[in-house]
Amino acid sequence: GEDEATRFRQAQLNFLQGGSLGGGGAILLEINKPTIAAVNGAAVGYGCDLTLMCDMRIASDRARFGEVFLRVGLIPDEAHVLLPRLVGLAKAYELILTTDIIDASEAYRIGLVNKVVPHEQLMPATMELATKIANKPPISVRLAKEGIHRGLKMPLDEFRQWHASAFTFCQATEDHKEGAKAFVEKREPRFQGR
Repeated sequence: GEDEATRFRQAQLNFLQGGSLGGGGAILLEINKPTIAAVNGAAVGYGCDLTLMCDMRIASDRARFGEVFLRVGLIPDEAHVLLPRLVGLAKAYELILTTDIIDASEAYRIGLVNKVVPHEQLMPATMELATKIANKPPISVRLAKEGIHRGLKMPLDEFRQWHASAFTFCQATEDHKEGAKAFVEKREPRFQGR
């Protein structure tokens, strides 16, 4: 009814003034822990956008990717920003404007996915990557992810200031001490997230 239309218009105005529309998968862009998409089939339209919002993507050899919004008279969401960063401007134009659907090997070739594995190995390969990251110091992982995000949108001088603070913060963690000690002792570190 009228209340719903009013709320929608207010949400639009809020967004146009710099706020967030909320909803959808955009939360993936804000999570402070690494995200990995395991793609086992067709990731087209918003499904493709969701995979782009993850930090890393592993595809089964059966996966397909496509920005098909123009086929129904719409435009992509986050792909406008994320796709050119991953595959370059010319390829992003091609994928968005032609609405072509590409297979996993092409997605790997152009840098859209990190790895392609046989279908039955998709979840083991994804869990292997997740475990490898999970075994790193949690505070440093979160700050490394934040550093990548900031590095994409901050001027270099501003980034250097942020990095100096983040680096100093990491140096003061117990995990840094444990990592240095484990390196000297030639053993695997046991990080605690402190």
